[in-house]
Amino acid sequence: MRLLIASVVMVLLMASAQAQVGGGNGAQNSQLQGASGIGAAAGRANQDPAGDQKVKANDKAYNAVLKNLPDKQYDPWHGVRDKQ
Repeated sequence: MRLLIASVVMVLLMASAQAQVGGGNGAQNSQLQGASGIGAAAGRANQDPAGDQKVKANDKAYNAVLKNLPDKQYDPWHGVRDKQ
């Protein structure tokens, strides 16, 4: 009985490890297409200049939103605490 339980546990652990590694056709297909999948430059290698302008516009909008964020920390308990 212990051997059966141990073997089932080992099969489940190996299945989850296989899922995390990402083996199978998905990894092979990305290598065949020439994309290594490492870093941000891998996705941008085959884009046209219009796509590059979109990326720059998105970065500019993101930085503008970051500048508008308040500097003070949000206090979710501000109405609950005693004010002395």
